[in-house]
Amino acid sequence: MDIKLLETFRAVIETQSMTGAAKLLGLTQPAISTQIARLETQIGFPLFERVNGRLKASRQGRLFYTEVRHALGMIERLARDAEGIRKGVTETVTIASHPSASISFLPAVVAELRRRRPLARVRMINRSSEEVRAIFEAGGADVAIAEWPIHIPDIDLRRYKVPCVAVLPNEHPLTRLSEISPTDLAGENMIGMQVSRLIGHQVQNAFIEHDVEFDPGIINEYFSSICALVTTGCGIGIVDQWSAQMFEPLGLAIRPFKPTIMYEIGVFARLHSSLMPIVDDVVALIDQRLASIESISIRDGDA
Repeated sequence: MDIKLLETFRAVIETQSMTGAAKLLGLTQPAISTQIARLETQIGFPLFERVNGRLKASRQGRLFYTEVRHALGMIERLARDAEGIRKGVTETVTIASHPSASISFLPAVVAELRRRRPLARVRMINRSSEEVRAIFEAGGADVAIAEWPIHIPDIDLRRYKVPCVAVLPNEHPLTRLSEISPTDLAGENMIGMQVSRLIGHQVQNAFIEHDVEFDPGIINEYFSSICALVTTGCGIGIVDQWSAQMFEPLGLAIRPFKPTIMYEIGVFARLHSSLMPIVDDVVALIDQRLASIESISIRDGDA
């Protein structure tokens, strides 16, 4: 089976259009259509269907995509390993993480790892938590960090949680308070997280329980972006303490938020990662880094 055809299929699925795949791969749209047709001929079933004029993956196409993603992930990793061997690099590690971790604490972890293992190659993949889990399951990462909950079998999983805090522009009048509640934020310009995310839902519920309207003028997907918006004076946000501390020097005031809302992540690797000592190092360094910024480690079975 032609790997290029599989790559084209993956691109169409992930960009949700032939046009998007063509731009991603540097091909023409007719070339993409031809490659998809060739792949369908090889495998013997349709990969896409038209629904109300829009291209959507068929049931068989969705099932096939799961296998293609896994296969291409392994092939891409094999190519990276071969390159490392050719260049004399004996250790490589791929870390996939969601944006909060990628910005707030992973840079320090990677810096220390490179200090200890200067010849090691580190590849960082930054995606949404959902994409991180998919990349890990497809074999595209050795260590992964994503928001809780995480349901992946046969992994070495460590959970951490940290309180959410209110972040305000330095000159905001509410900085006079030692802690901030939803009542204090009534009528303020808020920058919110999407309520489809667990943490966004929890923040919204905190306002509802205090009988305060929560109608943010700006909705964002990532804590780091919320912090950046706050530094520009766009409003007030509720974010995890890790992100807040990272952006504090850029013009953020941080205050405890009550009621307490805990933000939780999972750090995970494969159960047999002990065959790769560098993976153990990465996991240990993450644990040390999170301990230094007042996160709470949760053992399996803890609430």
